[in-house]
Amino acid sequence: MKILIVVIAIFAFPSVLFGVIDFNGNGVSEFWELQYKGVVADDFDSDNDGISNLAEGIAGTDPHDPASVLALEHPVLDGPEVRFSWSAEAGKIYRLERWDPAANGWSEAASILPLNTAEIQTVTLDRLDGGVFRLVSADIDMDGDGLSAWEEILIGTSDESAAGVDGSGEGDFVTALRALESEEGVVLSNGAQLDRRLPSEKEAARFLLKASFGPTDESIEEVMSMGLTGWIDSQATIPTTRLQTSIARNALPINSSRGRDGWWRSANIAPDQLRQRMAYALSQILVVNFQGGSVIGDNYLIQARYYDIFTTGAFGSYRNALEKVTYNPAMGFYLSHLNNRKSDDPVTPTRFPDENFAREIMQLFTIGLWELNLDGSRKLDEEGNFIPTYGNQTITEMAKVFTGMSHSTTNNGRAATSFYDVARGNDYLYDMKVWDEEHETGPKSIINGVQLDGSQTGEEEVQAALDALLEHPSLPPFLSRLLIQRFTSSNPSAAYLARVSRVWLDDSSGESADLGEVIKAILLDPEVLSGDSHQYRGKVREPIIRYASLARAFNLVSENGKYSTNQPLLNDDFGQFPMLSPSVFNFYLPDFAPEGEFRMAGKVSPELQLASLSQLLRSDSRFAASVEESGVSGSFDLTKELALVNEPSALVERVDLLMTGGRLKADTKLMILNAVQSEVTDLEKVRTAIYLVSQSMECIVLN
Repeated sequence: MKILIVVIAIFAFPSVLFGVIDFNGNGVSEFWELQYKGVVADDFDSDNDGISNLAEGIAGTDPHDPASVLALEHPVLDGPEVRFSWSAEAGKIYRLERWDPAANGWSEAASILPLNTAEIQTVTLDRLDGGVFRLVSADIDMDGDGLSAWEEILIGTSDESAAGVDGSGEGDFVTALRALESEEGVVLSNGAQLDRRLPSEKEAARFLLKASFGPTDESIEEVMSMGLTGWIDSQATIPTTRLQTSIARNALPINSSRGRDGWWRSANIAPDQLRQRMAYALSQILVVNFQGGSVIGDNYLIQARYYDIFTTGAFGSYRNALEKVTYNPAMGFYLSHLNNRKSDDPVTPTRFPDENFAREIMQLFTIGLWELNLDGSRKLDEEGNFIPTYGNQTITEMAKVFTGMSHSTTNNGRAATSFYDVARGNDYLYDMKVWDEEHETGPKSIINGVQLDGSQTGEEEVQAALDALLEHPSLPPFLSRLLIQRFTSSNPSAAYLARVSRVWLDDSSGESADLGEVIKAILLDPEVLSGDSHQYRGKVREPIIRYASLARAFNLVSENGKYSTNQPLLNDDFGQFPMLSPSVFNFYLPDFAPEGEFRMAGKVSPELQLASLSQLLRSDSRFAASVEESGVSGSFDLTKELALVNEPSALVERVDLLMTGGRLKADTKLMILNAVQSEVTDLEKVRTAIYLVSQSMECIVLN
C-alpha cells in the first residue's frame, strides 16, 4: 500500500459571494483584529504554532493560543475510504485539496459549507493510492449582503437573508458596522467584548470625499466622533438648506446667475452636506439646463424651485421626486411636455403628441434601454438577445399620457381657467396640471405591460404611468448604477450593484424606496469601505466637485461673507457647472469609455468625457490661478497651513489629508515636498503644496 501524505496549510481562496468588514484591505475581518488587539495580521507567528497571524486571521483562530489552530488530524484509513478531520470554526468555508501532478496544481477533493457552531468537521473520501492534501479556509457571503457567514454568526444575524434583522431596510453589513460604532461597543456571540471602533482621521477624510463636497477640519472631527453610521444619521436630521435659502442669504444683486451663486454657497458651507451632494447627483439624472436666455434660464426663483425638489427630497421617496419633476414647469419647458396637445384627429391626425418627455422619463429618469437583473447585467430572451425595455410604440403611447399638461396659474399667480390661458414668467413657479380638454382620450398600452382603458382622467393616467415606471424591475439596478457612479465607483461590481438594488425592494413603507436608505447602502458598502485596492476601483472626480473640495478645505470666502464665483469661466474651463448641462444626457454619458485600456477591458469612466487635452490644460490653469487667488471671489484662510511652513513634511501631510484623504504615494509626496522646500516665501510654500496636491492622481481619482 502506498503512503498517504498530508500537508497542512491554510490560506484564503476566492468565494463566489465574498463579504467581510475589512477597512485596511488585508483580507482579515475587523472583528478578528479587534478581538486580538496588538496582533498584526502578517507573517509573524505570535503563538509559535507554525501558522502565521495572517493565516490565523483568515481561519478565525486565536493567535495567542497554540491549541487554536486549523490543522488536519492524521487521516483514518477505513477499508475503501479515508477520513479527514479538523476543528472547524463556525461560519467558515473549507476546501480539501489534493495535489495533481499531471496538472501541476491543486484540485478540489471536497468543499464544505459553513457550520453554525464550532465543532469537529469530518470528510470521508474514497480511498486513494496516496497523495498530498491540504486544507484551505476562507470566508463566504451566501446571502450577498457584504457580511461573511463567520461575521454574521458573531454579530447574531443570519447569512440566509440579505434583509436587515429589524425590518429597517438596513442590510446586515450596516447592522454590523452600526454595532461596531455604537458607544457601548458590541458583545459577540463567543462572549468577546469589542470596544467601540470609530474611523481614523484618514478614514473619515476619505469617506467625506465621497459623501460631501469635501472634508474640512470640522467635518473630519464629526465623522471621527460619530462614526460613519452616526454621521449619516445626523445628516438626515439637519434642517434642509434649500437653494432658495442660500440665494437669499447671499443677498447678491438680482441676475440670471444668482441661483448658481446660491448653489456655490450651499456646496461650500451648508451643514447638510450629504443632502447637498445627493441633490446634485439627482440633478445630474433629472437634468434641466438653466442657461440664460429663456424664461427659466433668466429667473433664479424658477431655477431654485426646481432644484429644491432634490434638496427637500434627497432622502425621501424617488416616486415623489419624479412626480414633482413631471409636473414642474421648468422640466415641462425643457422637455416640451408643457402645453403638449392631443392629436387633432383620432383617425387621420396631422398633429401628434410631443414624445420628448415620454422618451426621456423612461430612458434617462427611470429604467434605461434594456431590461436588467438586480446586479445590472442585461436580461436575455430565449435566443440570447438583449431585451429592450420599450419600443417606439411604447413611446407613442406614453406621449399620449403626458398630453394636456399646462400651467395651473396665469397672469402672475392667478388661477388658470383652461389649458390655453397665457402664462407670465412667475407662473413657472407653480406646478402644472392636466387639463382634460387637451388630454388624449382612448385606451393606451404603456410601459411595463400596463393597460389604460380610457376611463380614467388625464390626471389619473399620469399617476398610473408614474406607478408603472416605479414598479418596473429594471428601475432599481438602473438608478442604483447612476447614483453609485456619482458617489463612489464608475464600475461597481455586480455584487455591489445587487446589494444597492436590493434596498429598493426592501422598503416596507408601501412607497418607492427611501433614497436615504439607498445612499446609505452606496456609501457603506464593503466594496467602498474596504482598504483593498484594485485596478478599476473608484472613479475620476468631477472637476467642479474637486474645485468645491479645494474651496471647502481652505475656506474660500469673500470679505463680506458672500459666496459667488464666475460660473461662465468655470463652465468653460471645466466643461461643467451645475444646472448648465449642455443636454438632457448630463455633462457626460454613464457608459463613456475612453479609448485604450479602459475600453478594451469593458470599463467606463464617465467624467473622462470632459477630459480633452484643451479642457485638461484649462482646468489645470484654473486650479493654479485659483490657488494664487487670481480670478476668484474671495480669499483662502491659510492660517493653519502657514503655521506649518517650518515643518514641510507636516504641511504636505495636512494638505494630503484634506484633499486626498491621506492617499498620496510616497514618491508623489517626496516630489511635492521637494517643490515646497524650493520656494522662498512662506505663502508660496503653502500655495505650491496645495496646487500640486490638487493636481495629483490621488486627488483626481477617488478610490
